[in-house]
Amino acid sequence: MSLKTAFAAVLKAMRAGKGLTQRNLAEVSSRTYVSKLERGQSSPTLEMIMALSGPLSVNPLTLVAITLSAESGQSVDALLRRTQAELADLAHDGVLKNLTLSSDDELLPPRPSVKSSNPPPPMK
Repeated sequence: MSLKTAFAAVLKAMRAGKGLTQRNLAEVSSRTYVSKLERGQSSPTLEMIMALSGPLSVNPLTLVAITLSAESGQSVDALLRRTQAELADLAHDGVLKNLTLSSDDELLPPRPSVKSSNPPPPMK
């Protein structure tokens, strides 16, 4: 399944599950564009994912995670665990230090320590 097709299915299911019409989503874009998204004829921008998440009452990351799950066949939990591990690695490597990010400990779990092959000398 392509990402366009996966997003189309997720958007349509989320909209229907929330009891919304395409017209309700047209508050953030045209109904024609929403229809194209739901038919997999267009790919949403990040801005559009942010805008669509409002009427759907979900975090934009939720839309992306469910879409990636539908596309890849991996569970949302597995994708989120991988994302947390990658964020921890990026933080540990200093890649994120120049970005303004939350310092929430839950966002960046501690990276597992690597045991040294040379243990420190015993304390006296």
